[in-house]
Amino acid sequence: MEKINLFPMDWNNNQHWVIKDKKEFTWTEGMFHKYILDKYKLDISINFIDSIKKLKELSTNNKKYNLFIKFYDLSHIIDYGLLDYLFSNPDNHFLLNDINSGRCKFILSSLTELTHYSYFNRFNEFQEQLKKYNISENKITIFDFMNNLDSANKKFNVDFNFKYFNWLMVSWEYYVNLPKTQLNFGNRDYIRDKHYISLNKSVTKQHRPFLLHYLWKNNFLGKGKVSFFYEKKDRGEIEKSLIESYQPFYRINPTEVKEFLEWVENNPLSVDVPLDKLQEYRIQYNSESTAPNQIFNEETDKAYLETYFNIMTETCFIETDSREQLDYYLNERNILPINAFQPFIVLNGNNHMKELKKLGFKTFHPHIDETYDSIENTAIRFYLITKEIKRLCNMSKQEIHDWYWGMEEIYKHNYNHLHNVFYPTQIKGFFDEFIYE
Repeated sequence: MEKINLFPMDWNNNQHWVIKDKKEFTWTEGMFHKYILDKYKLDISINFIDSIKKLKELSTNNKKYNLFIKFYDLSHIIDYGLLDYLFSNPDNHFLLNDINSGRCKFILSSLTELTHYSYFNRFNEFQEQLKKYNISENKITIFDFMNNLDSANKKFNVDFNFKYFNWLMVSWEYYVNLPKTQLNFGNRDYIRDKHYISLNKSVTKQHRPFLLHYLWKNNFLGKGKVSFFYEKKDRGEIEKSLIESYQPFYRINPTEVKEFLEWVENNPLSVDVPLDKLQEYRIQYNSESTAPNQIFNEETDKAYLETYFNIMTETCFIETDSREQLDYYLNERNILPINAFQPFIVLNGNNHMKELKKLGFKTFHPHIDETYDSIENTAIRFYLITKEIKRLCNMSKQEIHDWYWGMEEIYKHNYNHLHNVFYPTQIKGFFDEFIYE
């Protein structure tokens, strides 16, 4: 059995703590949990180290070890002094010698959404901090799950070892209850109640109210199961974004915006977890998730079972037209329709589906026209997406039923690939980056 000596830290804003070896599986500690090691048959033992003093004992005995820092934003590392914390004390200078000699592996792990926005304008500061301690950039590994990691060094003018690791997609399998609709997949005779499902939580993200307005205006809300967790306190922000979107791709006149928002206020939309019951449901279902409609229960399974396709709204859409082009990511939402054996249309940056295919998944063209996926311009991409939603929503129940079953082999492939190839490849690739005693 191989052994990893590991000093793991969670560096979050102005707080930091050593990640402990816990019995329960939690999101932050889960990647090192024995459950993961056993599930993927990794013959590894992890020696969790909770102090730099204990690392010095390893170094004195010529043992290899790993510094692992999970961070949420590069600015936290810069502004709250990670490097000073690790290296400023003269007693800790052995860490610097061990990093440069290869006895210590220095790993930074960006495992949450949008952490790489700060890469565009903060890497130069981090480089200066590294120079202070004479640490070469190529001695640092950075885990991230943005696409185009092969070009990251050129894009950000740095020389780090970027490695793809999508812990969001992997971990969702273990710390929330996922839809179990695949258990009912074989019932070909079952005519589903609705055409689509679309779960939306952070409704202030511009593309989500734009999508809902489109569905409302075209009378398609009755064709789907839709959550839209609107709160009156957000009205000003939503109203402003609908009227004055900084990307002029879908203009709505103020009178219609007012009518739409008044309708939303009088017609709350939820699928399985009502917004006002969110905390109660979190306790009942022992969920760590703070997101509405990610607390999966029997009603969630029923909602997936009663719908044919998924309109999936990612974290970003409009932002991909910004000057600092977002290297978007494929996050945990992707595994929900895959687990539920559903085809999906996705509102994300362009090339979302292309990147899924690179990871070995199959997408749904020509059953779904995925021309939208290659379009950089958000106005055109949104138009093509809504055009395809309209086509599918105008199908009769029998037409969409037959359409759905025409993709049976795609659903089976994606489900099997997710569980039997993607998950183990991600986990094994993650542990390949560590050094062993």
